[in-house]
Amino acid sequence: MVSCTVEPYETGDTSLSYLMAEMVDMHVVGREIKSIVTDSDERLAVSSSYLLPENMEHRDTTYRMMLYYNKEGNNSVDLKSLKRAYVVKSSDKHSSLTLKDDPVKFISAWKAQNGSYINMSLGLMVGNVENEDAVHKVGLVVNSVETIADGSKTYYLTLHHDQDSIPEYYTQTVYISVPLKEYSAGDRICIRMNTYSGWIEKIFTK
Repeated sequence: MVSCTVEPYETGDTSLSYLMAEMVDMHVVGREIKSIVTDSDERLAVSSSYLLPENMEHRDTTYRMMLYYNKEGNNSVDLKSLKRAYVVKSSDKHSSLTLKDDPVKFISAWKAQNGSYINMSLGLMVGNVENEDAVHKVGLVVNSVETIADGSKTYYLTLHHDQDSIPEYYTQTVYISVPLKEYSAGDRICIRMNTYSGWIEKIFTK
């Protein structure tokens, strides 16, 4: 077995290498990768056996990952590195979620090609933490729902972020995926978030 490092980026290593970065659903048994499905529903076969790091907390489960790999033909891939993505489901505004609006850095957002997720890349500010229990908390709250004349709906969501007591010295990139199973075709999802440049809104159609 070969252990795979969890790093945000690694360059291709030859003139014939084509490094690709994609969000995927990765099914793991123990620490071994058993299957990888991309957001375009392509199944990837790993060219060698890899073990996830021992600090991955769940086993026998499906992880959401940003995957970096070289394509080797016949859907076989040379896995270079991977970074954990976090699946964030929306809750109603009466939930117990801590409703803080600490700012984030917005990097990018896009809908998966197969329509299964809204993916977001955000920058969270980090630094040396005196309180080891301090962690970033991110959640989505549905503020209201509007029904359109054609029967479709518009969902107004707010991305809430709790910086906790973490110092704001460096930027750490995180990936978030919002599942779209509960939405119907034609529905619009409007996500508001507080950034260091002010409030912004991103709109997607299921």
